[in-house]
Amino acid sequence: MVASRNVLVVSLGLALGVGCSNQPPASDPSSASGATPPPTQPAVTPPPPVDTATPPATPPSADAQTEATTSTTPSAPPEAPLTDEQIVAVLDAANKKEIDEATLAQTKAKNKDVKAYARMIAQHHTQAKTKQAQLAKKLGITAAESDKSKQLTDETQQAVEQLKALQGADFDQQFVATMIQDHQKTLDLLDRRILQDAKNAELKAMIEKDLRPTIEKHLKDAEALAQKLGLAGTAGAGTTSATGAGNQGSAGAQGAAAAQSGNQAGQTGVTAGSPGGQGGVQPPAATPGAATMK
Repeated sequence: MVASRNVLVVSLGLALGVGCSNQPPASDPSSASGATPPPTQPAVTPPPPVDTATPPATPPSADAQTEATTSTTPSAPPEAPLTDEQIVAVLDAANKKEIDEATLAQTKAKNKDVKAYARMIAQHHTQAKTKQAQLAKKLGITAAESDKSKQLTDETQQAVEQLKALQGADFDQQFVATMIQDHQKTLDLLDRRILQDAKNAELKAMIEKDLRPTIEKHLKDAEALAQKLGLAGTAGAGTTSATGAGNQGSAGAQGAAAAQSGNQAGQTGVTAGSPGGQGGVQPPAATPGAATMK
């Protein structure tokens, strides 16, 4: 009996020991439920939203705006070619301008070289005007007014009125400067337009072989006379030959022509110290020579 009780006690003790050893620890609740916890994931920061809108256009610079404005500005239309009838009217107006100015100089000029030059100008241009009228009649060409001939007529009136307001050396200097400008402009007009536009061969030959060489000689003589009078801007005067188009003119012609242009604003004097004479020709540096022009 006692032995059986002891065996029972031992058996119970063993059973209790085994049961206690198989229980999970109380501190681990996951072991009690039998589930394995998922691994901890690191926090992920979402990327910033991408702005898909088109960025605003950069405003053009001032230079770009100026260039665009310039490129879109229409250029002046080219001048229409002159007809033979219009060319005859232009030549008449150009001859009349020289005749009117030279006729005035023959009575108002003080320097005898200037008087002699004015006499030559009046004579040559009167002859040229008569010869051109005879040729136009022979060819059956009737003069027709154009913007260019009207412009020359207006310039003649302005130049004559300006010269009338001057006296003595002021007149002499301004007259010579006007002659330089007139003949240079006529040469340019012949080369750049008239000789290119003329259709009649006989009219074109008269202009090229007769009129143009005469105009060029008048320009050279005026430049030489300007040097005698001491006009500023006439040093190194000289013109191109009378053979072709594109006549560039001389430094002396450009200087004196600029002086004459400066006086066209209505000045009443051409010397450096006279009222309204800014931009005009300079007073003579020395007493002009007494030789008469050939």
